[in-house]
Amino acid sequence: MRSTFHGLETSKRAILTQQVALQTVGHNIANAASKGYSRQRVNLSATQPIEAPGMSSSTAPGQLGTGVQYDSIERLRDSYLDLQYRRENALQNMWNVRNSTLESISALLNEPAGSGLRSVMDKFWNSLEVLNRDPGLLSARIDLVGAAVNLTDTLNALETGLRGLESDIELNVDRKITQANVLIESIANLYTLIQRTEGMGNNANDYRDQRDLLVDQLSSIIDVQVIETPEGDYSIVAAGVTVVANGTFTALAAGNVETATSGELAGYRHSLEEINQIRNQLNAMVDTLVNGEITVRLDNGYMTSDDMTALNDVELADGTVIPAGQTIPAGSEIVSPVEFRVNGFNGLHRLGYALDGGRTNIPFFTTADGSDTFTMANIRVNSEIQNNTNLVAAAGKYEVGDDGRKAIRGNSDIAYALTGLRDQVFNYPANLTSLSSGTIDDYFRALVGDLGTRMNNAERQANNLRDLTDAINIRRQEVSGVSLDEELVDMLRFQHAYNAAARNMTAVDEMLDRIINQMGLVGR
Repeated sequence: MRSTFHGLETSKRAILTQQVALQTVGHNIANAASKGYSRQRVNLSATQPIEAPGMSSSTAPGQLGTGVQYDSIERLRDSYLDLQYRRENALQNMWNVRNSTLESISALLNEPAGSGLRSVMDKFWNSLEVLNRDPGLLSARIDLVGAAVNLTDTLNALETGLRGLESDIELNVDRKITQANVLIESIANLYTLIQRTEGMGNNANDYRDQRDLLVDQLSSIIDVQVIETPEGDYSIVAAGVTVVANGTFTALAAGNVETATSGELAGYRHSLEEINQIRNQLNAMVDTLVNGEITVRLDNGYMTSDDMTALNDVELADGTVIPAGQTIPAGSEIVSPVEFRVNGFNGLHRLGYALDGGRTNIPFFTTADGSDTFTMANIRVNSEIQNNTNLVAAAGKYEVGDDGRKAIRGNSDIAYALTGLRDQVFNYPANLTSLSSGTIDDYFRALVGDLGTRMNNAERQANNLRDLTDAINIRRQEVSGVSLDEELVDMLRFQHAYNAAARNMTAVDEMLDRIINQMGLVGR
């Protein structure tokens, strides 16, 4: 049954409800530029009606409305778009890190610029050409040693640069893990606030926005999977580990980087693999140049420094013919072309004779750590050769004079063979580049080409994923973002509804005033 003040109550509910709607519009406008904010909407519904006079059933026509109420204030959010955004955002950040690392590696190699490793190698080969033309020329020997030192210094600097990149990445990994753990702890703490707020029947919209923003930021660092049940349970799995389980959290550790599938941490792991790959490729090139097994041919014969075995039949100066595979005595003068199996640049240089006392078996390159395997880090030019360029073994023959044995100054058999190493086909370790055999220059070109291919792939992936992530984010903003034009329309609508409710209340008040204060005065 309606009351005398039914109209006032209806208008009062309308005023209070429209006031809430206006306050929500104001909240949206105030946060139009707030990162992670989702616009909110007031859900309005009619209140329970009452029966009109004379009616016995509420299902019969004639019910009187009692006004309006707001059931909830909900945020507009699409969880499917959130899922897509976080997945693509994690992948994009992974490829961004990989692309940045590959660009840094390319900058270290400085290819195809004219001042990179290729240029240094060219100068080294060219200095051998000069030595071959006049092996007794002091300036040619100094130039060769200088070019070789420049080559080894460049290789050492490359290794130092790669180690610097690794150190930076490891430092960034530690920082990102710390940052991720702060986000994880904050997300777990927000769960408690959300449960406490919603447990009292309120909507924790702003807390949920804060949590979603933190999850978005976490997805930049590591892959995340959010699991939320209708019962209110909330968990996050990152790198295969449940890092958030309702209000509790588990901090990430360095070991979790290995199981990360995307995000910056996965990008750093792949970056370390990229650095290790380019290091292995360059180390293989260095060791192959110095130690790689090759067949060398000396067309002008050779004077053996030790008991040796040739790959072909050879004729000695005394007319003796020694079949292939049989031992040639030390000191034998071979007058026919001869082929030997030697180990790279060092093995060939060891065959030669130095101007200083006709010394032989001198390694041109040595290792800083005494290892038999040459790498960018340990390769050095023999310190004896650096201090005495006469020890460069360019000759393949020697002569014995009054002052003892010494190399024939005009002979450049070994220098010529060393020069020919530029066109020598070496075999390289499998699965490092697309080239398993070829010259040193061919291998370096393959190495640079492989790096360029990986760089192009990383850049393409990063750009594509950035475009995809931006497109998904735009779609999220279309759903959750605040449109000032739309809010203005809502503001005008709720304002007019508020004014109309107030005017209705004034009309009802005037009616009641007429009845109460101005009726029933006859006879007074």
